[in-house]
Amino acid sequence: LVLLTTRLGISTLTDTSRFDLSLTLGGGEVRLLELTAAYGALANGGYRVDPAYILEVKDRDGHVLYALEPSGQKQPVIDPRVAYLITDILSDNDARIPSFGPASALNIGRTAAAKTGTTTDFRDNWTLGYTPNLVAGVWVGNADNSTMVEVSGISGAGPIWHEFMRRVLLGQPELDFPVPHGLVRAEVCATSGLLPTDYCPRTRWEWFIKGSVPEDEDTFYQP
Repeated sequence: LVLLTTRLGISTLTDTSRFDLSLTLGGGEVRLLELTAAYGALANGGYRVDPAYILEVKDRDGHVLYALEPSGQKQPVIDPRVAYLITDILSDNDARIPSFGPASALNIGRTAAAKTGTTTDFRDNWTLGYTPNLVAGVWVGNADNSTMVEVSGISGAGPIWHEFMRRVLLGQPELDFPVPHGLVRAEVCATSGLLPTDYCPRTRWEWFIKGSVPEDEDTFYQP
């Protein structure tokens, strides 16, 4: 996990002596800019995105004095197929309905992947999310690290992220995330994720890395 986050550009999780199993649930300090850039790699098909504060400098006559050079990365830092599967999960508004409802702050009216987070005692809350052409991260909290009153990621950072994304993307075409090679779709029983039988009342189509499609039939529903 630490190796992966380092490849994604997060620099604050390298001291493994400070962490335990809670790290997998977010129990480690990260910088907002670095975490947002890491989500940018997911939006970018697995290729790392290094934040840049200055894109271009011109003189008063319009001559370009400096222009940011593309990184020219040849290899993704995360398997593009895995990046897409994560994106597909985070952009599934139907899957968010049980927790957030159909019209939550994470629903911006177009395809978008998003994740919220809330730390212990409501000291911090986060919303990170992206479309195929824009990634944004929002942190909400008190500068002295004092607790807030039941402000979670969906109620604190979520609305800010929602309004920013809608405003910036206003008038831009609605894009879908490109599907990389090596993925296949298969119909599974919605409850178990196994191959549907005649007894399974509800099925759904899911993406799988080629070769990982379930081979066993559903056993949850039986006569």
